[in-house]
Amino acid sequence: MRRISARPKGVLLALVLLALAGAAGAAPAGRSRPDAAAIEAARRFLCPHGGMPVRGRGGLCRPGTGAAPGGSLGGTEVRGWDLGLPAPAHRQAPCPAGTKPMAAIARPEAVRCVPE
Repeated sequence: MRRISARPKGVLLALVLLALAGAAGAAPAGRSRPDAAAIEAARRFLCPHGGMPVRGRGGLCRPGTGAAPGGSLGGTEVRGWDLGLPAPAHRQAPCPAGTKPMAAIARPEAVRCVPE
């Protein structure tokens, strides 16, 4: 005759599943939110010229108020570099004297002025 176990297999399975669920639930508890200094360092790394990263649009930054201190442009000395230049016309201007127009190989619609 065969002996029937007093412990059902379902109880053993339930205990194993509870142990696994407890181990999985313990992992996220070790994580914490980054502090303000870490967030600011990440923002300066992602948007070195100022501004804020746009959520969900990797690599895109909202324009800021100017160059960020410590950024790759150095700081406030780059503000106003375009003062005195004409406004962009969004069309090809004639090449200055001493240069000739040449079509770019990668972009045939673009014209570059190269020395003669």
